[in-house]
Amino acid sequence: MRCDGRPWAVLAAVTKGLLILWAVPGQGGRSPLAPTVPQTQALVRLMAEDAQELFTFYEKEQHLDIHNMCRTSTPPAWLQRPGKGPWGLRRLRRPMIHMEQALQDIIRHQRDLHHPEAEILRRLNRTHWKVRALLSNLAGLFPTPSPRPGRRPLPSPAASLGVFRQKLQGCQILWSYARFMAERSAELSAGSRRNAPGQGEGDIGPGLGAARTALGQLRRAGTPVAAPSSPSSP
Repeated sequence: MRCDGRPWAVLAAVTKGLLILWAVPGQGGRSPLAPTVPQTQALVRLMAEDAQELFTFYEKEQHLDIHNMCRTSTPPAWLQRPGKGPWGLRRLRRPMIHMEQALQDIIRHQRDLHHPEAEILRRLNRTHWKVRALLSNLAGLFPTPSPRPGRRPLPSPAASLGVFRQKLQGCQILWSYARFMAERSAELSAGSRRNAPGQGEGDIGPGLGAARTALGQLRRAGTPVAAPSSPSSP
């Protein structure tokens, strides 16, 4: 049998799928259950890895991997840190609401350019699903009053842009999102280690490897990534 690494890739995909089933209650035909903080933290770590993979694929597939044109140092306002200190899970709701809308816009644009079964659409839809899953988990952890009836999201500013500008804007958003999720994942992992006294380097919990991988890829790309702040409660 040829050893080309595929069995390991299949095993990794199956493992990730099982972890998602655990991290998002109600999936896989199960009855809906209230999410827990560990489940939601694990989902954030998976999303950090997924965000980096999506950006890398999108940048190359859209032929934007020259001159680092996607790797902006000015992320959208909703992906910028509002102040010092850790984010915590509770504060992820607002950026994820905006990210869900941004992904809808990117998917809508790419549907006009690709076959419905295109790989880029599959990856974008997978990321969109995870953002919605995180919002669902956050709503279960931190219930808030329902929005007033009739409220609709603002129209996307990308609608008036040309094809190239839409591609570039989508690529820059995905880059900023990958950095954002890598930083949040690293913060959560640092908090988990501090909350488990005596935990050794060899037992760092699920998902930390994904966070380290994403952060390492971003730093090797030449873009500074903020170090995780001191952890606090969600």
